[in-house]
Amino acid sequence: MKNIIYLYSEVMPYAISVMRALVQHFDQKIDCVCWDENKRTPFIPTDEPGITFHKRSTFDKQSIIKFIEQRNPTIMYISGRMDRLYLDAVLHFRGKVKIVTGSDAQWEDNNKQKISAFLGQQLYRKYFDYFWVPGQRQYEFARRMGYANNKIIGNLLTADTAVFEGPYQDHSDAKRRYYPHNLVYAGRFAKTKGIDILIDAFVAAKKELNSDWELTLVGSGDEVSSKESFIHVKGFMSGQELAQGSKNWGAFCLPSVKEPWGVVIHEFAMLGMPIVCSDNVGAADGLVINNYNGHIFRSGDRDSLKASLIRLMSASDDTLFEMGRRGYELSKKQSPLIAAYSLMSILS
Repeated sequence: MKNIIYLYSEVMPYAISVMRALVQHFDQKIDCVCWDENKRTPFIPTDEPGITFHKRSTFDKQSIIKFIEQRNPTIMYISGRMDRLYLDAVLHFRGKVKIVTGSDAQWEDNNKQKISAFLGQQLYRKYFDYFWVPGQRQYEFARRMGYANNKIIGNLLTADTAVFEGPYQDHSDAKRRYYPHNLVYAGRFAKTKGIDILIDAFVAAKKELNSDWELTLVGSGDEVSSKESFIHVKGFMSGQELAQGSKNWGAFCLPSVKEPWGVVIHEFAMLGMPIVCSDNVGAADGLVINNYNGHIFRSGDRDSLKASLIRLMSASDDTLFEMGRRGYELSKKQSPLIAAYSLMSILS
């Protein structure tokens, strides 16, 4: 059995699904060091066969180098440049282990990124052999940092197919008979997610159409409230709870003002729902085709979002069901197994 070391910030369930694929299909043993303090989400990972989690707070420079030496990994994966301790460990093992960083950062062609590109050797290539990205906007970022095509890996981020693939089939018959007119948002409650714009646009669209659609907001973070009886605010839900709840929801909206990727787009496409999202959502590039399986609006533009919601709410139930089916088919282009094979390709 070979070893892979993950040096992670906040690990999430979708990342663990890729680790499972590495264990099951490549006979790898995973040790994942991840942040356990100052977290933005309540999720806490637990050990499982082949995967062991370690608290970042228990390490200093000397102990993390010793920890990695004992495991003698073939690959080290580091989730970005935000942790100085991780970068110190990387420098110690550079040239001895294949070192991969992952990023969902989009290339935005602004002055800050142009400076980063100019300093790419110091910021990235000094530390990492390979750049693992989820999509085309992130590929462009890696390329601008000076990485050649054969040093850029695709398919970084994926929904957990074991959780999100089955419910579409389970709930299809019921949705054909009665399609739920309930739009859902799931994610952190934060200003950058555009929830305030969503609420305003939804209320305006519903009243203009005199529609029976309702809105459900699922997540944790900043306080969100509404006096409207057709807007329901719920707390954080696990992936399993979201998958189960999908039988009651008819479409998904991610109105983010800034969203480098958005794995939740893949999750809800896999659940067979039409998707409304802003043009800043990176995952939309491959998973949302305008008017095919969803609607894309201008980021931060309430009127543009309202127009997209009116198109959604005005569609027939048959059209909505067909849009969801198309999204489900698009979702198959990515999976934990594809992500695992993409990472392991650097060894062949």
